[in-house]
Amino acid sequence: MCSSNCSLSRFKTALRLIAAAAILVTSMLAVTGVSTACSKKTKSFAILMDVAPEQTSHFAYWAIADLNEDEDLWPIYDGFKNSSDARQLEELVEVLAIVKDSARILGSDNAAMLESPVTVLRGKFDTKYVEGRLETLEYSRSAYKNVDIWIAGNGQPYRPVAVLSGNMLIGNVSELKLCIDTAKNKADSFYDNPYIRVLADELPKGIVVDVHRTSAFSTESYAELVAYGKSYSKVKSDLLKVTAVYLFGDGQAAGTALEPIKENLSVGFQNVKVDRDDNLVVATGKISIADFAQSLEF
Repeated sequence: MCSSNCSLSRFKTALRLIAAAAILVTSMLAVTGVSTACSKKTKSFAILMDVAPEQTSHFAYWAIADLNEDEDLWPIYDGFKNSSDARQLEELVEVLAIVKDSARILGSDNAAMLESPVTVLRGKFDTKYVEGRLETLEYSRSAYKNVDIWIAGNGQPYRPVAVLSGNMLIGNVSELKLCIDTAKNKADSFYDNPYIRVLADELPKGIVVDVHRTSAFSTESYAELVAYGKSYSKVKSDLLKVTAVYLFGDGQAAGTALEPIKENLSVGFQNVKVDRDDNLVVATGKISIADFAQSLEF
């Protein structure tokens, strides 16, 4: 297990009290002027979780720049480059390569209605250039809490766009407003959820990171499973390592799920190993880059 075991064990002994403890700690830090942001700056996916509303059911992070810079990872990068969001973005920015990373945010309402997720793109965007392109392409502009939301016109097959603090957001207007509220600290974020925070802190950095809150639409389901996530990192020129973390409501449920989790992961991964630490199950495995790329959709 990673070096965060000590702090995690404190969470796990009384996991259902975390929310109250988090509120207390946050209040104390606000009084003393100490910021909590530094604790997660080393994990880019955790930073983008601050744009995702608390009710998010699926959060998918892609390290776009890392994928683009490593030729071995181009089959994965192609999933982004060939996506409808990338095609829309290419018309709004100087070059696609300025995108650093991205996240796809799917809320429970989106999943129920099978709507597309919000895409958050982080990079060194020239806001004036982007706004000029939006005007040239005849997007209409409206404002929400001092943030412009642009809607494509003339039958263009593009989704609404918002530019906020170095991030470009693409999605339907109602979901963009939720993300704007979250980014402006007017609503709780996905990372503010105490269970998601425990899970995110346990997951290592990766080129692709998936985090799920258990729901009726989850692809994996075990008794008392609260949330789960997977982080993928390159270990060889043609091979990725996956680290999967499952957070359960109690340790007994985690123990019961050990073998089913191993059996499920072994369908798509090689050399699967599973371990349990109280109510956490941590699994690792290997998958070829080619196979992983075929299973992805941005």
